[in-house]
Amino acid sequence: MINDFKGLYLITDEKLINQDKYFDIVDLACSLQPSILQFRIKDCDYSEILDKAKELRKITRKHNTIFVINDYPQLVEDVDADGLHIGITDMSFDECRSLLGNNKIIGVSCYGDIDRAKEFIEKKANYIAIGTPYKTKTKPKRKFTNLETMKEIVNLDPNFPIFAIGGIETSNVEEIMNTGVKGVAVINGVFGSDNIKSKILDFKSLLKKFV
Repeated sequence: MINDFKGLYLITDEKLINQDKYFDIVDLACSLQPSILQFRIKDCDYSEILDKAKELRKITRKHNTIFVINDYPQLVEDVDADGLHIGITDMSFDECRSLLGNNKIIGVSCYGDIDRAKEFIEKKANYIAIGTPYKTKTKPKRKFTNLETMKEIVNLDPNFPIFAIGGIETSNVEEIMNTGVKGVAVINGVFGSDNIKSKILDFKSLLKKFV
């Protein structure tokens, strides 16, 4: 599956996606064949999260899209998602791997931290995500990562799957891909658009020359 960790990685956002058309919007997005869909949801009852995750699991299976859950290892098991994405404040990588086993994907946010990136490359995370120099509406207080630091992280292991995340738009995606990352994780750049289909197709067209 390592060859699938590239290209366009979509992340859901409860504030950006119209709740009345939520599953239709995600179904449309997955029909356009992103590599991965991550379900990201905060501050909701687990029963609501579980119901949504079950429906998203059906959609991602239909379109053969890798389905990753943000933050909730138990939810991965409950809906048989393909894997989990964790950050610095979540359950540890080792605990997640022990709970989920070796057949589930675990991706790790490494921000612009070279030592953290090296650690999880060596621990054989399935992929890592690193930050960018751009402002992001999702995490407006995050620390920026310059392009040279991104290149330094990529050069730790040029073959390792690394996604860039944070403020990525069609206007800057080529600059980011030129650092050597394998793909881009996008939230506002797609789900904040008035024309999601057109935006995904634009991203995929720009990414073609890199993946």
